[in-house]
Amino acid sequence: MYDNTDNDPEDTAREGACQPPADGSASGAGAGPASASGEDDETAGQEPVKGAGPEQDTSIPALFQAPAAPRKLTSTAQTRGHLMLMLSRVRIATAAQLATVLTREGTGTGYMRRGLRDLRALGFADHGRHGRELVWHLTALGQRAVAEGGDVVMRPHAATGERAIAAGLAPHGLAVTEVISRWGGPILDWEVEVDHTIDKVRRVVSDAVLYRPARGAEVEFLEMDRFTMSVSRLALKLRAYEAYSQARYFEGERGTIGSTKSLWRQRYPDSSLFPVVRLVLAGTEDVAALDRRTTALERRIKGIRLRVDVAALPRLQQQPSNEWIWRPIGQNDQQARDAA
Repeated sequence: MYDNTDNDPEDTAREGACQPPADGSASGAGAGPASASGEDDETAGQEPVKGAGPEQDTSIPALFQAPAAPRKLTSTAQTRGHLMLMLSRVRIATAAQLATVLTREGTGTGYMRRGLRDLRALGFADHGRHGRELVWHLTALGQRAVAEGGDVVMRPHAATGERAIAAGLAPHGLAVTEVISRWGGPILDWEVEVDHTIDKVRRVVSDAVLYRPARGAEVEFLEMDRFTMSVSRLALKLRAYEAYSQARYFEGERGTIGSTKSLWRQRYPDSSLFPVVRLVLAGTEDVAALDRRTTALERRIKGIRLRVDVAALPRLQQQPSNEWIWRPIGQNDQQARDAA
């Protein structure tokens, strides 16, 4: 946790500022060293390379200029480490979203910006744009640094935040980050874009997974809908979760009498019940429209063998997470236990 102790008005003015390189140019006067053989030096009369050392061949022109040193860092190493860890979990985020998690009462946006600019100067983070907002993500170098730290396991083929922004997926990713940042608890409990393979042709990709025990399961699934798909398509995704919950695999050597087990238990063996799917509806501030969408979706998935809880993002943004109210539209906990 950090206080916004230095939220100065120069934050945005210093974006991308770098210290100019020191003037280390040599004077160019004087001749080169005499030839050891006593013969005339072929390089006599040529202008030496600026800044050349005593053993450098000054007859070869300087083709490359050393890059300027990064500007002076204005954040602590601890702050930069926390920013990198959170970006590794949510993939993309704004400075305000990062401040919601990493500073007291989300008041340290300027403090976060300074840390992000430092990470950019070091090559660990970069940003794209969504409207007028800067959307931050780790670079490949930053992802490797986080993986080497050992606090989290980075998936080797996971999509980067840069690719998500370039593909126009920033609004969806930022909406997922918005829910995660307001949920509370350790940020390291989250992982985004988690692939659950059902068989050779079917799979369901969760927008995020919360690795925290709840209601008979060791995780919860988070899905975000921004009014970008029809109710029918949204129902199909929930049916894919149902298919995953019912899928089974054969355990045993080929040609022997084995047994079949639930596929999802391979991944979540400590769960007694299939995890709850938390669906957050967004894309409009019209809460009544989101409620109508929830009702229509409930009719579409009637009889589904899955626990599904729905909430509207505008409501979640107005309350602390311990007061969030979710509307169940699938099985309740007792029905799930009876079916297990």
